[in-house]
Amino acid sequence: MTTSQISAAYLRGLIDCLRLRNIDTECFLERYAVDQALVENFQARLPVERFNQMLYEAETLTGDEDIGLHVGEQIKPNQYGVLGLSIMNCKNLEEAVKRHTRYENLVCNVAMSRYQVKGDQVELTWDTCAPEVTRHIAEENVASWITFARWISGTDLSPSLIQFQHNKPNSIEEHERIFRCPLKFSAERVRVLFPAEYLQLSLRQYDPAMLAMLDTYAERLLLELNSSGRLVDQVTASISTHLQSGEVSLGHIAATLGLSERQLQRKLKEEGLTYQGILDNTRKTLALKQIEDGMVDLYEITFLLGFSDQSAFQRAFKKWTGMTPGQYRKTSNPSLSTKQSGI
Repeated sequence: MTTSQISAAYLRGLIDCLRLRNIDTECFLERYAVDQALVENFQARLPVERFNQMLYEAETLTGDEDIGLHVGEQIKPNQYGVLGLSIMNCKNLEEAVKRHTRYENLVCNVAMSRYQVKGDQVELTWDTCAPEVTRHIAEENVASWITFARWISGTDLSPSLIQFQHNKPNSIEEHERIFRCPLKFSAERVRVLFPAEYLQLSLRQYDPAMLAMLDTYAERLLLELNSSGRLVDQVTASISTHLQSGEVSLGHIAATLGLSERQLQRKLKEEGLTYQGILDNTRKTLALKQIEDGMVDLYEITFLLGFSDQSAFQRAFKKWTGMTPGQYRKTSNPSLSTKQSGI
């Protein structure tokens, strides 16, 4: 069974909250064998059960029964690492929600977020089977969603409805202050409803070039996170890491894995694989993801995938799909303009 884990960066909000209350955070972290350096490490993870224990001790130390809400309210723009940065650089809230649901495992694997448009409302659900997920974690999660959405959109938006699975607390004054919408407790799942028109809200830090690089990095991190330890996964992860620099020769990738070219070729052959096949498949997977999103210019995709020039990318893409990148983009998203479709 997979252990439920959460990014150590989540601790930042908790530590900020405790410092504002003049709590000795150094001693607090020591009690849980957590080094301050861990809190600053985007890649570090800790068991959700331990984070939950820390939240409840923080409640005891501060007397704050709404500690989860207040930790979520303390969220900083970079607290979610590459996930947060990717969201910040999206064009609109719809693109941000899409990236959140795709990359959320980079910061937490206790639940799965889904969203769907239902009439004039959007339903965002957070489904979890992890018993470690308590009231504080659920409220921290939703409070951080709303706070972050307001920050990146530069608006004071509020949901239409928020539902929680836990029982109604003795007081919901802080919930009402932060969320400013109807609330329901003892529901089947954590659920946030908001007007569909919010999806088109422009985000104030939109940067397509930065977004493309962050997406490539996030895809690579997902590959590493989901790696089963198989050689093909290790090779794929290494290729993804080095694509943009163009350092994806057999020799270079073999060296990153501590192997010679012959050793890597032999091991792949034993599994019925070739290095070129893995390289092509990795590029194809990332190319299709970038093109289907419709957010990145095809010239930028050429660069991000490490092709020498546009014609090389176009030839490879036509071999994979039978279409040029521009034709594929128009087919997968007819609403895109000719200018966006590119080559």
